[in-house]
Amino acid sequence: MPSFAYQRDDSRSFGELRFPAADALDTAELARRWAGWLDLRDAAGPVPLRSRHAVHLARMLTGEEDAVVPNWFSTVSVTSSRYQVIVQARSHRHLCEQPGALPEELRSPRWRALVEALERWADLPAERRVVVVALLTQLGFHRHAVRLVGPFTVDTDPLRQQLVYEVARAAYQLNRKSPIPYEIFAWLARDAVRPALRTLAALQLVSTRARGSDREEAGRWLAEAERSLTGLGAEPDWLAHLVTSRYHRAAALHELSGRDRDPVVAHMRAALEHDDALARSAGNPVQAHYQRENRGLVLEAHLKLDTLTGTASAPGDAVGQLLSLDPVDPEPLYAIGAYLAGRGDWEAALETFLRAAGSGTLRGASAANAAAVCAERLGRPDEAEHARRLLLDLDPAARLPVHQADV
Repeated sequence: MPSFAYQRDDSRSFGELRFPAADALDTAELARRWAGWLDLRDAAGPVPLRSRHAVHLARMLTGEEDAVVPNWFSTVSVTSSRYQVIVQARSHRHLCEQPGALPEELRSPRWRALVEALERWADLPAERRVVVVALLTQLGFHRHAVRLVGPFTVDTDPLRQQLVYEVARAAYQLNRKSPIPYEIFAWLARDAVRPALRTLAALQLVSTRARGSDREEAGRWLAEAERSLTGLGAEPDWLAHLVTSRYHRAAALHELSGRDRDPVVAHMRAALEHDDALARSAGNPVQAHYQRENRGLVLEAHLKLDTLTGTASAPGDAVGQLLSLDPVDPEPLYAIGAYLAGRGDWEAALETFLRAAGSGTLRGASAANAAAVCAERLGRPDEAEHARRLLLDLDPAARLPVHQADV
C-alpha cells in the first residue's frame, strides 16, 4: 500500500498560517459539522460523534438534560482541534482563548450557560464543577481548566477525585512531558475510591507510557488496571462493562508489539463483547452515548489492527457499523479509508477519504492527500488535482508535487 503522508513546510506552526479563501473546501458544511465545538449549537444532519460530548455536557448546564455526574467520556479534544476546524472553516470570529472571549452575538444559550458557570466558579458545588471542567476539556480549553482548578490536595471525596482526573487529562494535553499528570494518574490508580476511576487512571498511564515507548512500565500499569477490574462489581452494570471494554482495548494495543497476534485478537473480541453488554444495560441517553463512543473506538481499533497486520479479525460488517455510527468524523473515516485501500478497494477508499477531508482537522488534511493518491491509482488525474487543492485549503503549508503545485 502506498504512503498517504504528505510533505509540509514546517518553518511556521499551524497556528501561524494564513488561510485564504477556500478553493475546493465547502467551509459552510465544515462549520455545520462542528457546530457543537464552535458554539455548542445543535446541527441538522450528521455531525462527528465526539462533538456531541460537549453538547451533552452543555445540556446539563442549561437543564435540558438531567446532570449525570461524574462523566465517563473516553476521549477529550486535542488542545488545537477546535482551532483547526475554525480556521479551516474560515470562521475566525469563533476563535477565543477562553469561553468568555467569544463575541456575545455568537454565543448560543448553552455557551452563555458555560460562561455564567465559569463566572460563578467559586460558588459551584463539586457536581457542577465536574461538568464544567469536563466541558472545557471537550472544547479543548485545557489551559483554562487547569488554571481554574489550580493546586489540589489529596482528597477522598469521589467527586473531587473525578475533578482532579479530568484536570490531569487536560494537563497531559498541554504538556505530555510534564510529570504532574503522571503523578495524579498514579495516585488515582492506587487510591481512588471508585473502582472505575482506579481502572481508568491506570489505563491513562498505559496509554501515556506506551506513547513514550516505555512498554515495560505500560505493562505494569496494565496489570494494575486488571487488578482493579475485580472491584467493578460495586459499580453499576453498564459502567462495569464500559470500563472492562476499555481495559481490553488497551490490552490489545499493548500486546500488539509482541509477535503473537492471538492475545491481541482475543482482547479485541472481549472489548466488543463487553460493549454488546453495555448496549443492553445502558439506561438513559447519556449512557447510550457512552456506548456509541465506545463502540466506535473499538471498531476503529479493530480496523487499524487489521490494516497494520493484514489480518481479518474485525467483524465482517465493521466498516458498515462504523460508517453508520460516526459518518463524518475524520478520525474513524481515515481508519476506514486506510483499511479499504489496504484491501485494494481504491474506489471506496477514495470516497471515504474525501468525506473525511470535508470534516477538516489535520487528519482531514491527511485524508485529502490520501484521496489524491487513490485517484491517481484509479487513473483520474482531475480528481487527484481536486483532492490536492482540498489539501491546500485544509493545510496551506502542504508541499505539493511540482506538477501539481504549478497547475
